[in-house]
Amino acid sequence: MIVKKLSGPSIVLEWETVETGGVERAVRGLSEINRQTAALKHELSTPAEVIVCYERRVISDEELHSVFDQAAGSGGWACPIRFISVAPNTHYYEKKNIGARASVNDIIIFIDTDLIPDPDWLRGFLTAFNDWSLSVLLGATHLDHVSAYEMAVALFWIFPPATHGRGIQPLHRYSSNNLAFRRAVFLKFPFPTRPTYRGQCGELGQTLLGVGIPILEHTDSRATHPPPAGLSGFVHRSWSAGRDEHFYSGLSQKNSLTTWSHQLFHDYRVVAQRIRERSKVLRPSFQAVVLGWLLGWAYYSIKSAGYFAALWRKGALETQPHTAV
Repeated sequence: MIVKKLSGPSIVLEWETVETGGVERAVRGLSEINRQTAALKHELSTPAEVIVCYERRVISDEELHSVFDQAAGSGGWACPIRFISVAPNTHYYEKKNIGARASVNDIIIFIDTDLIPDPDWLRGFLTAFNDWSLSVLLGATHLDHVSAYEMAVALFWIFPPATHGRGIQPLHRYSSNNLAFRRAVFLKFPFPTRPTYRGQCGELGQTLLGVGIPILEHTDSRATHPPPAGLSGFVHRSWSAGRDEHFYSGLSQKNSLTTWSHQLFHDYRVVAQRIRERSKVLRPSFQAVVLGWLLGWAYYSIKSAGYFAALWRKGALETQPHTAV
C-alpha cells in the first residue's frame, strides 16, 4: 500500500504578538511547533521550515536565537530556522507577507507568537491539504480560560470555545493568527496594506471569496490565544478595534452617527448572545459570568469610543478652512 506523503510546510511567525503573551508563552508555543515537526519529519515530502520575521529594535539577534534554543531543548530543532530582520515599525501583516515571500514550500502556515498549538495542530493542516481542491484553511483559535480574567474574556471576546472532532467546517470568522495557504495563492493575494491595527485579514477573506476561492475552517487544528494583556492591552485592543471599524466602514461610505450607535447596540447584543451560548460549553462560575458581562460591556464601549473619536476627528478635519496657496 502506497502511503501519500504530506507536504512540507513553511511555518511563518512574526515576533510582535509575543508582547501580548510574553516570552515564556512564546517558548511554549515554539516548543510545541518543534515537537510536531519532529513527529512528522519522516512523513513529509519536503523538509519543513520555520521563518520568523522580527525587528532588531524589539529583540536582538542574540536574544532571539537564545529563545529558539531554549524552545528546542537539548534535541535541537527538527527543521531549519530562518531569521529575517525587517525594518523598524514594519506592520504585523507585512511581517507575514515578507515571511511568505521568503518561503520555499508549497504550503504556508501562519501562526502568531502568542499562540500555543494543540496536539495534532500541524497534522490536521497538512492532512487536509492532500485535497488539491483546498487552497485556504483556517485553524480554530480559542482562548485560555483558567483564571477568572481569562474565563471572563473567553465568554464574550472574538474567539469561540474549542470544539473537538468536528473536522473541516464552513467558515464563520476570518482571522490571520492560525491560517494556512497554498503558497501560489497567497503570493497572488497577500495581506493588503492599510493604516489599521487589524482588519486586513477580513478584507483579504472578502477578496478571496469574491474571486471564487472557498475558505474553510479546520476545527481540529486548534491553538490557544491569551486574553488582552492587562488594562493597557485591553484598552488598546478595544480602542483600535473601533478605529479600524471606522476605517473599513468609510471604505463603503457608511460612517455616520447612526452607524456608530447601531454598531454599539449590535455589539452589546452579541455580548449577551455569546455569554449565554458559551456558558453552556465553558461552565463558568457565577463570578466569572458577572465579570464577563462587565468586561464585555467595557470592551465594546471603549471600541465605540474609538470609532466615535475617529468619526469626530474626520469630521473636524473636513470642516477646517483650507488656506489658499
